[in-house]
Amino acid sequence: MATQKNRKSAEVQSFVKDAGLIFAVSTPKKHSSLLVPDLPFDLQLLNSSSVYLASRKLYLSLGGVFSPRVCSTMRGLSAQDLFKDEIEYTPSLSEMKWLHEFGHQVGDAHDELTALLRFSEISLFHEQNHRVIWRLLPRVPENHDEIRRYFNFAESLVVTLDMVLGDQLGPKMSDAYERVKAIYHPSGRDGYVAKSKAEYRSYLMAILTATYYALEHMHTADILKAVQYILPGQSTVNKVAVKRALQLSEIFTQITNPQWQSIYWKTGQMKLKKLQRKSNEGLFQLPADPLDLDGEFMLAHRVFDCFGL
Repeated sequence: MATQKNRKSAEVQSFVKDAGLIFAVSTPKKHSSLLVPDLPFDLQLLNSSSVYLASRKLYLSLGGVFSPRVCSTMRGLSAQDLFKDEIEYTPSLSEMKWLHEFGHQVGDAHDELTALLRFSEISLFHEQNHRVIWRLLPRVPENHDEIRRYFNFAESLVVTLDMVLGDQLGPKMSDAYERVKAIYHPSGRDGYVAKSKAEYRSYLMAILTATYYALEHMHTADILKAVQYILPGQSTVNKVAVKRALQLSEIFTQITNPQWQSIYWKTGQMKLKKLQRKSNEGLFQLPADPLDLDGEFMLAHRVFDCFGL
């Protein structure tokens, strides 16, 4: 009993420390017009990461809006419409501040923290990027398997951008942001974000490829070999990038993502056709054999360009 009580107390103190670290980030008002009202740590992230800032601007340029409504993690992951330029979020910044400044002293502080995070751990950055990327990809294909690969490619791009955000925040800050559920992936510990633009892009391409293979349920032991085949001449980069990419949650790759696709693949196709009706590009049909990938991943450079990477 005492051990459980100590664990809960330590988790509350960890939150207090992490929130204090984030709230101390300098927040000049130059990005206040882009701020999502009462979204935890939004102003800090806008001032700390160029990719976070670019994502917000791109989403707003589409006419995207935010709707402050209580939104649980479960509902956010299963029922948010990824093809609608409206994102629901729980406006909980004031509650976070209260818990950080005073609420951590109350007797049931751990219960308060657990409940709060359950309604505050959907990344708006991730959600925005889905909406932006639909416009950057060629048109959605026709049959079920092609649509599955299309969705997995789009998800791989979004996950890669999540990792870029972590890199830009750095190890100490990204760890704090992840623990308070404001971002999905912390910084890599490999230093590639500090290398040249070309080297960092090569690293991101390997992360993207490995993530796609994981979502396509390639056997984990085969992913590095497949990435080395698709991206030759950068063996060391690939080894580091694949190791990081494979930290992606197996619950997500094996359960959450396939379940979402089984429910929404057809309606998603119909909504994408409407979104992309003015596109002059052809259908984006990724090959059934993942080792036949060639120019498809060059589309990633289009996305990286748009996000200023």
